Amino acid sequence: MKRVLFLGLLAIAWIALIGAAGAQAGVLEGSPPQTALFNDARLLALATPFLMALAIIVGIVQARAAARGLGGDALLGDRVRRHDTGSIIAHWMNAFGMVACLVTGALLLRWHERVIDLRTTFIVHFLGAGLILFAVTNHLARHGVSGGVGLIPKSFRALRDLIGELFEYLGVFGPEGAVLRIPWPKGLRQPVGRYVRGLLGFKPHDSGKYLATEQFLSYPPWAILIGTILVTGLIKLAKYVYPIPLNWVSTATYIHDLATLAIGIMLVIHMLPLLLVPANWPLLMSIFRTTVPRKYVEQRHPRWYKALLKRQPVPVEAPAAGAQPATAAATDAASAD
Repeated sequence: MKRVLFLGLLAIAWIALIGAAGAQAGVLEGSPPQTALFNDARLLALATPFLMALAIIVGIVQARAAARGLGGDALLGDRVRRHDTGSIIAHWMNAFGMVACLVTGALLLRWHERVIDLRTTFIVHFLGAGLILFAVTNHLARHGVSGGVGLIPKSFRALRDLIGELFEYLGVFGPEGAVLRIPWPKGLRQPVGRYVRGLLGFKPHDSGKYLATEQFLSYPPWAILIGTILVTGLIKLAKYVYPIPLNWVSTATYIHDLATLAIGIMLVIHMLPLLLVPANWPLLMSIFRTTVPRKYVEQRHPRWYKALLKRQPVPVEAPAAGAQPATAAATDAASAD
């Protein structure tokens, strides 16, 4: 409850702060000259706090719904829900926003000849940035309230699993978890596999909900890069509302451009394990349909499967016809005495 109140107050304070700035008459000294591009950017700057506040409110609602069992992972017959609808929407908002910003960013930086006019390019860039900002703010609010930290490594075992999974991708433990199902030669992989198992205590096909490669090589780099691109982007945007020092804007722009290049590289790294390792294809499909086959979870993610089983409600057997509840029988016996 404290986290909910904190995030709510933060959203209100953020709106009040930007609203006070936006209410000032005229153009602040040090602001860029007023043009169509200036007005477009200023509109986004003024809309940003309200967009973030909306994302926080939606995130809080989602977290409370998940706490009542209306979301999150769950056993659903022969399927297992890995992501709920809210997570899927946030993921694809972020993905579409990222693609829009990467493409328009490449055009703005002259990495490719522009195919649309400058103002339209900026508008598409701003729309993409808005999608990313909403998705990230929603993600932080939702998991800040619910305490969801499944993608954050919590023990040394996760590091051992990371090394083991990389060996598995190389084909050391056979074709099942290997890239393109191509294993090492049997005479070589068996001794190496035994050595890796013994050294690390690694068990193939013994993952939790998230793979160790997701916990180390996907989520943290994405968090750093997207955080960098958002913070620097907000600094660049703030100059349309506040008189930001020019050297701040220049430094933010330089870091923003470098982060753009890094995100393009990270996108390729992110997709390779999903596309090249057939054992991970059900995880890839879950971001479209929310679920994975139950049998797959039982075989490839047994630690997650056991946790799901523990959360299943214990069925209560109905009393046989004509039988009295234990308490009623005891009362009748006492009366007879």
